[in-house]
Amino acid sequence: MTGSFEDRIGDLASDLREQARDLKVSNFLWFIYTSDVVNKYLDRELRKLSFNRTLMNILHNLVTHDGTLTPTELGRRVFRSDHAITRAIDTLEKEGLVKREGSSKDRRLRKVTITGKGLNLVKKGMPTRQVITSQAMSCFDREESEAFSTLLNRLRKHVFKLLENSSRQR
Repeated sequence: MTGSFEDRIGDLASDLREQARDLKVSNFLWFIYTSDVVNKYLDRELRKLSFNRTLMNILHNLVTHDGTLTPTELGRRVFRSDHAITRAIDTLEKEGLVKREGSSKDRRLRKVTITGKGLNLVKKGMPTRQVITSQAMSCFDREESEAFSTLLNRLRKHVFKLLENSSRQR
């Protein structure tokens, strides 16, 4: 590469701005930025309850899947590594919110089950969940919320397919 470092930065910045003029690129970049902002807001609100998104997601997934999942299933559902899931389950288990159980059919197979205390915590947190989401989504009217939901579902399904195809190509 030729030119000064400042020139190279300026050229690259110009290229990035040009690329961002593409509506799909711009929308995707704004989506990522918005996701970061929403996650920051959610993290701040959950921290007030001495909680975090991973722990909340694990408990919610357990509740919505009949109370029991394997650590691998949980990791896939909350997009966390095996190591991060193990640490999160350790934390939840220490708090008495989940318990690990072995399978009578296969000792290597471990299941994570939500406890009564975990169920109570999720139930107790529902009003807070409602407030947090209502505040964050209050900028949309009903029609906009429905359209937003439709678009997000389509994007999520599409990106899941991209992830699956990418995994198969490895």
